[in-house]
Amino acid sequence: MLSDVHFYHRVIRKNVIAFGNMFNNLKLVRYNQAGTTEIERITVPLAYASKEKFYKRITEDPTYTQQVQTVLPRMAFNMDGLSYDPLRKNSSFIENFSRTSDTLKRVKFTPYNFDFNLHIFVRNTEDGTQIIEQILPYFAPDYTITMDFLNLDGLELDVPIVFNSISLDDSYEGEAESTRVLIWNLNFTMKGYLFGYIPDTKQIKKSTANIYTEIKETLSSRELVLSGGSGDYKLGELVYQGSSVNETTAFGYVYNWEPISNTLFVNSISGEFTVNNDVTGAVTNSKYNLDSFVINPNQMVNITVEPSPNTANAWDDYGFTTTVEQYPNIT
Repeated sequence: MLSDVHFYHRVIRKNVIAFGNMFNNLKLVRYNQAGTTEIERITVPLAYASKEKFYKRITEDPTYTQQVQTVLPRMAFNMDGLSYDPLRKNSSFIENFSRTSDTLKRVKFTPYNFDFNLHIFVRNTEDGTQIIEQILPYFAPDYTITMDFLNLDGLELDVPIVFNSISLDDSYEGEAESTRVLIWNLNFTMKGYLFGYIPDTKQIKKSTANIYTEIKETLSSRELVLSGGSGDYKLGELVYQGSSVNETTAFGYVYNWEPISNTLFVNSISGEFTVNNDVTGAVTNSKYNLDSFVINPNQMVNITVEPSPNTANAWDDYGFTTTVEQYPNIT
């Protein structure tokens, strides 16, 4: 299973509610024939339903005798799909944190696009254009709302709602006394998010940084990585580079030999060992080519940072205590 822990944040439901609330309480005003005096003001009803459901209801009850509340104008909206949005994907290493009381929560969210349709049902052109003019100016081409999906401190997210298209459906072909329905169809994309399980996490109250320096090739002990040879070096044996024991360019003494990894540990070094030259044992006559050096870093500085006071929690007002410890440079 994807997760052994059940979770349900009602995020899809919250997206639907947020989208519908934008178009709630829209007003339609009707004027006299001269267009100078208001004679009627209507709050346009809004419901969550598909276009086909509303159209069927209107055309099958043209006199509105079955339900007097079903009158034109009306609006209906529905969500008809969602898809992953790779363009808004953040790095997997980015994490968001929020505090609830004294508990720190780790939150990761995935961007998804929610597709919405808004349908406006009116009897005449004037009613439709009046409603449209109260909607479209806010989308250029998007309108952004801020949503608190999880009720967690510091995790309110901006959600753009992008206007995509608009079309008019005038399917009136009946008799003069039949119901005429004009349908404006508006399509939107809501750039929202989905959230997974939100675990509690520990607060980081101590940070440590270590600074190292690398051993130089002329230091008195080295680890030599060898290849392409034969023999086994003995502990304490003198090993050298050069034409003979009497004519060396570098020499030292074996304090460990690991034949499986072909790693030779040499100390009391004199001169400089160089790669691509043989390392010869004076006693065993073992001989291997020096392939590379193992670089062992030496710690130079330790820096520790802790909150002050050390009982501070996330979002508390606190300072820092920095401790710096220096080590001698081993050469």
